[in-house]
Amino acid sequence: MRRLLGAVTVLGLLAVGPCERREDHARPQSSRDSVVFRHDLTGDVSGEYRPTEATGPAVASLFIGQATAFAAWEAGDRRAPPLILTLNAPEGEVRVLPETYRITDASVRMTGATPEGQVELEARIDQGALATARRNLGDRTVVISGTVQAGGRRSPVALTAWNGD
Repeated sequence: MRRLLGAVTVLGLLAVGPCERREDHARPQSSRDSVVFRHDLTGDVSGEYRPTEATGPAVASLFIGQATAFAAWEAGDRRAPPLILTLNAPEGEVRVLPETYRITDASVRMTGATPEGQVELEARIDQGALATARRNLGDRTVVISGTVQAGGRRSPVALTAWNGD
């Protein structure tokens, strides 16, 4: 009887073991993997940014929405993208919408795609330069600097706050 009870216990453990392992595979690998869209903004960095002479020909503009636009996107509302990177392409301008982003008062990181492949923007936001550009309309101070990778090519990005014509 003890052997039969022992065999049933071992078989029961074997039956439960694989179920537990399958549950482990269903969990996200880390909390970072489950965060695709995230904003941590305490100030206003919204606006349109356009390239200076230091930027390669790839970038036409970067639009950054207000904190409410980021909150709506993160809640699942896809009607108004909070970030739009516009690239120059042989066929004209191409708008890149975010597949992922992380934006703070000091930096912006965004990934997206074009028909030619993946696009990645990594840049620093200079708060002092932003304040200067907003005080002095038409100022061409570089506010956002970093790199954009598109089609396997990495290019420098230097953007200024654009206040219209």
